[in-house]
Amino acid sequence: MTLQKQPILDTLRSKSFWWLDTLKGSPIKKHLLDISDSFHNFESTKNKREQNLIKLLKHSIETTPFYRNLNLTETDFEHFPVINKNKITENQDLFKSSIFIDKKNVTRSTSGSTGTPFKVIHNKNKIYRNSADTIYFSELAGFKIGYQLWYLRYWGLNFKNSNFKNWAQNLKPIEVIDLNAERIESLISQIKNTTNPKGWLGFPSAFEQVCKFLDRENRDPVHANFQSIIGMAEGINDYTKQRMQYYFNCPMVSRYSNMENGILAQQAPNQNVFNINWASYHIEILNMHNDNQAPKGDLGRIVITDLFSYAMPLIRYDTGDIGAMDYTVNPPTLKKIEGRKTDTIYNTKGVIVSSFIMINSVRFTGIKQIQLIQEHKTVYTIKLNCSKVFKFENELIEKFRSFLGDDALINIIMVDEIPLLSSGKRKMTLNKMNTQRK
Repeated sequence: MTLQKQPILDTLRSKSFWWLDTLKGSPIKKHLLDISDSFHNFESTKNKREQNLIKLLKHSIETTPFYRNLNLTETDFEHFPVINKNKITENQDLFKSSIFIDKKNVTRSTSGSTGTPFKVIHNKNKIYRNSADTIYFSELAGFKIGYQLWYLRYWGLNFKNSNFKNWAQNLKPIEVIDLNAERIESLISQIKNTTNPKGWLGFPSAFEQVCKFLDRENRDPVHANFQSIIGMAEGINDYTKQRMQYYFNCPMVSRYSNMENGILAQQAPNQNVFNINWASYHIEILNMHNDNQAPKGDLGRIVITDLFSYAMPLIRYDTGDIGAMDYTVNPPTLKKIEGRKTDTIYNTKGVIVSSFIMINSVRFTGIKQIQLIQEHKTVYTIKLNCSKVFKFENELIEKFRSFLGDDALINIIMVDEIPLLSSGKRKMTLNKMNTQRK
């Protein structure tokens, strides 16, 4: 990756963005300075973050029916109940702040990986905060306002912009649905024809498809002036990271975020740990089976308190994701993010197995798509979509048995396609035992 001067039009886009922010009183700029201050002076800004938490709790108690009825005070944080999507969906009105009901809010909706529609409301200051978070973390990865952004995701009707808005934002939307060889070939051609500084953002499973296509075609690196590559919404395996850097001459990082909150954490280039967005969120790791704090360093449920969501406060919100925190560094980081609980695979002894065992599939020629399903405690299914006759079933079974247990019963099913979720993501792992317990 080489640093480049922004072309005139890209510079004008950047200046226009900040000029408009100045006209509004510089809300995004002020948030950006606050985020930067928190990251660079973590200890000295601790009191500010604590006050932000107390302010949020006080606001929720005074203005939302759900928290008003709990007889709690702003100093009782650990007594606030852990909530989740189902709790909020079933009690939407109880979580809405009376102060913001008639204000100009924005509704964020997602089905995510669960398939369950979920909506939250963001007040104007929360929207400004999210914008500042995006700018800050994008810059950490090498992306600046004004750069061209190539965005691979599911562009359903809820996400599509007008052509003018895409032009104004310098956004190149790429649909991940039906991302076949022909479309990838066209995409690479388009990229080669643009020399401006640019960034990749999108689903890692889509990036993996691009890399596998380039591998199959024995292509050389694509010289296209990428300054950042950010994977989001899914875990990134080592193969995808390494091949994206090889083909596009830029380190790839993973971003941990969701629609209902925003950017929660992100890797730095050439690092595996996730730097937590402590400036905007308070994050806890709770026990897998109760709401106690998980032992330090152990895997547990990632629970978020959004410090700037006031129209619909999200306090101790169980994201449904699993992770582990490293408390030996200051500020603490997320050393592991294993994805949703329903995606978590256990070995035959009941111990969590990292989703990154799926990278072993790249060793076997012919696999286009793969999905591992845990049917029961010792019974697993591997779904394979192969480009030709697959000759390595026994070897693949033995490789996965080495991770899952010698007594694992593994069946292979050949399929024509492993379908995408409604969100455009593709699950590499699925635990039906967890699905059945819900």
